[in-house]
This record gives sequence, C-alpha cells and structure tokens, in this order.
Amino acid sequence: MTDMQNQPENHIDQIGQIGQIGKALYFFSKMAAILGGLIMSGLIIMVVISVIGRWLFSMPVYGDFEMVSVGTAITVFLFLPYCQITRGNVIVDVFLSWAPKKLQTSLDVVGSLLLSIISGLLAWRMTLGGFNTLNYNETTYILALPLWWAYPFIVFSLALLFLTSFYTAIHDMTRIFRDQL
Repeated sequence: MTDMQNQPENHIDQIGQIGQIGKALYFFSKMAAILGGLIMSGLIIMVVISVIGRWLFSMPVYGDFEMVSVGTAITVFLFLPYCQITRGNVIVDVFLSWAPKKLQTSLDVVGSLLLSIISGLLAWRMTLGGFNTLNYNETTYILALPLWWAYPFIVFSLALLFLTSFYTAIHDMTRIFRDQL
C-alpha cells in the first residue's frame, strides 16, 4: 500500500531516508533475520541428516522434532521485525487499490499502531511466561531441554517488532502531514 511496498527494489534507499533511528532499527532487524536464517538453515540440515539416518541406518536424530518446533518458533519471531521495517507483510489491497495514497497510508499507520500495541503486549506476557518457565524448570519431553532459553530470542524479537512498527507508523504519519505521498 505504501510506496516502499510498491517499489521493493528501492526499500533500502528509502530506509536510508528515515533517519538514524530508522537505520538502527533496520540494522537490528536485519541482524535478527540473518540469525533466524542461520537457525533455520541449521534446522534444515538436522532434518535432512535425521531423514537420511532414519532411511539408511534406522537411526534418526534423537528428539529432532522437539528442536525443530522450538527452533521454528524462534526463527518466525526473529523474521517479524525485518518484515515490518521493509514493508514485507502481506497486504490485501484489492479493496483499496482505488483509494488515494493518503488514505492507504493512513490505514497503514493504523495497522502499524495496532501491530505495535499487540507486539508490546506479547513481549510483556512472553517475558512473564519466560520467567515462569525458568522458575518451574520446564523442559521438552524427550531431550529434557530447558524451554526458558527460547524466550529471550522471542522477547527480543517482539520488543524489536514493537519499536519497528511504532517507528513505521510515526514515519508514515509524518509523510501524511508533509503531503509527501
């Protein structure tokens, strides 16, 4: 809906126009996404080794599905801030393709603010959940891996998503008021 989405090849140029805070948020979001990609790549390699081991030697990687489930949850959260800052979220604009840019951007602001509120609430609740998981020493069933270690990645990602979505909302709002659409 916004011009960043309409011109994905120029999103980095436009991020450079959003100031030092935007550049910092972009950098941390990109680093989180790269970390998520590395974790996901490791999970893929482990699954391939497990499938081949099961097929050839009847010896899969013990507890692979536990590691995949926790690792996938972490990576999904790590990708969210980058998706927000680069305007990579899926947007159905069939209903608003006719609307003026100002209206489209105004709705983007509302969406970003709602995402900011939701991610802030989730970060808060996941922090509390992480402490409970640590205090009760919850572990996975087969490998007995402690579950608390996944929470810092998720809370960090949600906090970064809160900041990026709030920032994109403010950035779009200033563009509306400056009539730069």
